[in-house]
Amino acid sequence: MAAAPPPLAPDLVDGLRRLKLATMRDQAAEVLQSAKTQRWGAEDVLRTLLKAEIAARDAANRRIRLKQAGFPVPKTLEVFNVAESSIPRPTFEYIASLEWVDAKENLLLVGPSGTGKSHALVGCGVRAVERG
Repeated sequence: MAAAPPPLAPDLVDGLRRLKLATMRDQAAEVLQSAKTQRWGAEDVLRTLLKAEIAARDAANRRIRLKQAGFPVPKTLEVFNVAESSIPRPTFEYIASLEWVDAKENLLLVGPSGTGKSHALVGCGVRAVERG
């Protein structure tokens, strides 16, 4: 089992906290220890910490946007079964491409219950959130 990395100096912890770089603060000691053993340059250390911070923020933003969207049930287009739906495949592919969102057009799906309308629309919403 590897030894725990030495803690960051208090002034570094304070600076990272003040700048709200929580992931960098949490991972810095471990990354610095890896950098020493693997002989990374300063750019590699900074790149690794920035990638971790950006990934954490992107994930947090996605979670927040999905929560704010208030979708009734989480659904994705990846698990949507076009064969069991009344939505024709070409129409589904157009809907799933989100071209209509880029064109700032509205979308309305009409049909009987249980034909996949809600699943398709929630899936489009989830995809739009993931896309940013």
